[in-house]
Amino acid sequence: MEPRTFELCVDADGKTWPGKGVLVAFVPPSDDEPSATAVVAMASDPRNDPGRPMSELAASTMAYVRELMPTETAEAQWAVIDNYGRFFDATADWSVTPLTIRLDKFPDGGSVEAFFKLTGGAGEASIELLSAMLEAPIHYETTPSEMEFLGAVEAHSNLPAPGAIFQKVDAAAHEGDAKKIASAVQPDPVLSSSLINSANAARFAAGARTGSVPQAVMRLGTGFVRRIVFVAEMMARYQKGACKPFDYHGYWMHAVATGAAMRGLLTDFDLPERMADEAFTIGLVSGIGWLAMAETFPEFMSRYLERCAGADPVTKARAYKEIFPCPVNRVSDRYLERFSFPETIRDAIMGQTENSRAWFDCLARAARVANALSPFVCSPVPTTIPVPAACQEEWQRWQSLLASA
Repeated sequence: MEPRTFELCVDADGKTWPGKGVLVAFVPPSDDEPSATAVVAMASDPRNDPGRPMSELAASTMAYVRELMPTETAEAQWAVIDNYGRFFDATADWSVTPLTIRLDKFPDGGSVEAFFKLTGGAGEASIELLSAMLEAPIHYETTPSEMEFLGAVEAHSNLPAPGAIFQKVDAAAHEGDAKKIASAVQPDPVLSSSLINSANAARFAAGARTGSVPQAVMRLGTGFVRRIVFVAEMMARYQKGACKPFDYHGYWMHAVATGAAMRGLLTDFDLPERMADEAFTIGLVSGIGWLAMAETFPEFMSRYLERCAGADPVTKARAYKEIFPCPVNRVSDRYLERFSFPETIRDAIMGQTENSRAWFDCLARAARVANALSPFVCSPVPTTIPVPAACQEEWQRWQSLLASA
């Protein structure tokens, strides 16, 4: 048996068909847990409000899925996630029509942890599937509220931006001039120390230790040095800001983890390895909309963070939809447009062209892996995603810099 997902519409009379409003994930028991049962988890879609609570839609949804998969769901554990993020054990009387169900809390309560404790790996996988369904690119019409929101972000005078050293390093890197890069970095003791520490990391153990910035630049390569300077400057400038509850350091850790995961996943999506630097940049700036919103609308972000405390990914996605008028990648795109980032990077983040779809899919996977490498409370993604070895290796490359940040 293979995992399956469904998007369903349920009308007032209980008629159910493929459509918008309800999300369902079916996960069979894993090979590692042969005694476990299959899991079917369902929740209302925060992008397409069905207009009624999930408790009223659950019976019709369960009957529809059971009819499609009678054998696979015969002994399944059914779970309903309500609009407040509470998890319920759904028990059905399959002998009556229309179907009647009973919703009870799990033995350890109605939290996502109680659900995971009972359902194990299959339960975790079901939440990942529901989260992944919410990450698909949406083609929508821009509403006035979105326009006003994005306009405020674009007009804000304190949007995050790298400083003068990065501008010099960036120009020198495009020229391939390592001497100019070293000259730009040397006056800054923190950046110099970060480069030297990175150049003396374990992966360069075969070479003699260096205390020289020019030698560090030669050892690391201009592309990697450019990334280090960008991250170090941005992290130094944005350790705190307008939104007090926002974890600025945690945001940057997650951003670097996303960039590292992008580089590690390139070949999985048949993307050329020569684009590794571009892949890192895409991952690094893909979520910069979080930072822009924290600076522009701190009251919105504070409200969202309050809802996120201890919440599962589906509840976070629902809270985001209720609080913010447009997707975070749209905010990132507007930020990147303002600072003249290449369209190739913006297209990858939005995923709205045929040529950018592989990049978008790679980024979606990288964002999930990054939340396992360095969890970020704003992200509506599980933290239990397996991390490929290539992503872990890329992430380790950054540890000396991040430890000093």
